[in-house]
Amino acid sequence: MRFLGNGRSEVTEIEKPNLQEGMILVQVMSSAFCGSENKAYFSDSINLVAGVKGHEAAGIVIDEQNTQFHIGDHVVIQIMDGCGQCYFCKKGLYQFCSSLKYKSGTHAQYIVLPEKCVVAAPKDIPFDILVLLGGDTVGVAYRAVKQIDVLERKTVFVSGGGPIGLGVTTLLHYLGCTVLVSEPSAYRRDYLIKHAGAAKVLDPKNEYWKEQILDLTEGIGPEFVFECSGNPEAQIQALELVRCQGTVVFCGENYNGLSIIPSVHIIHKEVTVKGAFYFSPEDFLQIIQLYRKGLDVSSLVSHIVPLDQAPRMMEQFTQGRTGKVIIHPQE
Repeated sequence: MRFLGNGRSEVTEIEKPNLQEGMILVQVMSSAFCGSENKAYFSDSINLVAGVKGHEAAGIVIDEQNTQFHIGDHVVIQIMDGCGQCYFCKKGLYQFCSSLKYKSGTHAQYIVLPEKCVVAAPKDIPFDILVLLGGDTVGVAYRAVKQIDVLERKTVFVSGGGPIGLGVTTLLHYLGCTVLVSEPSAYRRDYLIKHAGAAKVLDPKNEYWKEQILDLTEGIGPEFVFECSGNPEAQIQALELVRCQGTVVFCGENYNGLSIIPSVHIIHKEVTVKGAFYFSPEDFLQIIQLYRKGLDVSSLVSHIVPLDQAPRMMEQFTQGRTGKVIIHPQE
């Protein structure tokens, strides 16, 4: 599946990628759509549109060149390609490497990756579950929730119910929280209630939604806010809604900037602001443990389609009319 720009995509045939020293050839079994792909999907820039997209995937090693992996191993993709030598890379925190590169190309039948961009996965977990546990939906959500020490039985506000917000809501619900969410898509509001365990989902287009949040949080606002949309207006609202001495965790990407007034939004309220960027191989192992203890993420997937139906589903995904979408490239 290749993006053509301006909200168009197609399924086409390209050459099978070549294998090189220290690389692994993965047969992609499940590849998931991510909201971060929207920028390239709608772009008219050749540089942004070029190449096969997709960075959340699970598959099988079918060839390798002098690596620790073996043919037949099940793996998930770790898209952060760090230098491998710096302080953060040696700790497995590739996302903080100053020479960081990003790997993509999982919306295809095969992908070649450096060894450090592949993480071993248990063979007893289905690929459609692995792509969630080892992808942004649960991985970023887990990294975000880890920023807070104690959440059990708390009332938490999640801003944005897209794929990341869906994962954060599911994880918080599993941990025993009462989760309030704001989400403009009617489809996703309904989905968050039925499949992610949200206690209440509010429409931010309703002029009284913030008053409702206050009513549901003792009139002083939520103690914890997870901003998952990346929308600048929503990010300001997160800082405005959080109670004094509360915490806001930002995990929705925003490269356009934000007009924060430190004295108003942070200092006078003594607000703690944290970020959550991607996740580590160690996080993935901890997520696997949660899954084995009962964390069910299967309901986050609204559609599973073969590759030839991916362009049609991408249209619906970008319109907020799906939950998580998984492609089966081999079908």
